[in-house]
Amino acid sequence: MRAAYSSQPALAGLDAEQLAELALMGLRYRALGAGTIDFSDPSRLDVYWTGTRMVEKAVKEAVRSAKGRSIDAERKVGIAIGHLTGLFNCSVIDNDTYMAQFKILLDSPR
Repeated sequence: MRAAYSSQPALAGLDAEQLAELALMGLRYRALGAGTIDFSDPSRLDVYWTGTRMVEKAVKEAVRSAKGRSIDAERKVGIAIGHLTGLFNCSVIDNDTYMAQFKILLDSPR
């Protein structure tokens, strides 16, 4: 016999509507071809989105656009600067990440 969902720490505090929404997201995940997740593997539990990854991706795209002389290079640089500034001001990324990524932007060709 399975334990009640309320005994699961990750589901504690969810009402019936929130639980139904979570189930629908899971069904959509499975319908798109996803398989089961092995929660005993710590690498699978890594958070997919972090502020650091977000700014690294934005800076990488900006540098790539600048090197390729893309028409929207300045826009991508502006987006990267906005990500860096906003996430740093909200304390989502630390000073080391901010300075390292900003240095990469400053060293990129324009």
